[in-house]
Amino acid sequence: MLRVLKFGAGLLVGALVLARFGLLGDAAALAMAGAPERHMSADNPWSKDYVAVASPATRSSYYPNCAAAWRAGAAPIEEGEPGYRFELDGDGDGIACEPYHGR
Repeated sequence: MLRVLKFGAGLLVGALVLARFGLLGDAAALAMAGAPERHMSADNPWSKDYVAVASPATRSSYYPNCAAAWRAGAAPIEEGEPGYRFELDGDGDGIACEPYHGR
């Protein structure tokens, strides 16, 4: 019973201090507001929607053949991208190591 009285007295003193400094309304509003909303996006590593993508700077800029480019996840490689070489562009259209779908 004594614990309950001490707790109640502590709440009363806390409320009086907040009221004295004009903060009672702010404290009540904060208590009713709940937890703040967290803003997560796909580029935030702590988000559940985050997808790690290798940047062009981390990938090798030289692939000896298209099989190596496909294994690295870099193919197809467009002209101007790291790893593009004319030797890997069989039809000369500016896209190296593109998939062949036949005719």
